[in-house]
Amino acid sequence: INADILTNLDIFQFEDFHQRSDALISLAVTNRTTSRNLLFDANDRLCGWRNNITKEEKIAINMQPLREMAYSCVTIFQPEVFAFIRQKGKFSLTETYLDLADGNMILGYDHTGDDFVDVGKPQSVEKAEMIFK
Repeated sequence: INADILTNLDIFQFEDFHQRSDALISLAVTNRTTSRNLLFDANDRLCGWRNNITKEEKIAINMQPLREMAYSCVTIFQPEVFAFIRQKGKFSLTETYLDLADGNMILGYDHTGDDFVDVGKPQSVEKAEMIFK
């Protein structure tokens, strides 16, 4: 989980989903408005990414239709994933997810309805204080 994320996602349900799915990576996602979305097929498999401001897209698996979901910055990795990462230095994990998506099972876990606040944005601190008293 990213250090600036507050959520009441049930980590035990998320872990159970990951274990039952046999995914290499499971990504917690929600149906909320955001500037960037991960794109999933009907089976919740990661297929791509879209920047909703610039309209840039990166498609790893060409499937239609694709469902847009917001990444919650909470992820479960199988340990072997680290041997597959090709990126070096500073990089976005989204690059890695898309790089691995075609040959590996990377799934989205929908936790829509759970509280979620990115407190890395100063304007979100007051919201977080109200939600997570």
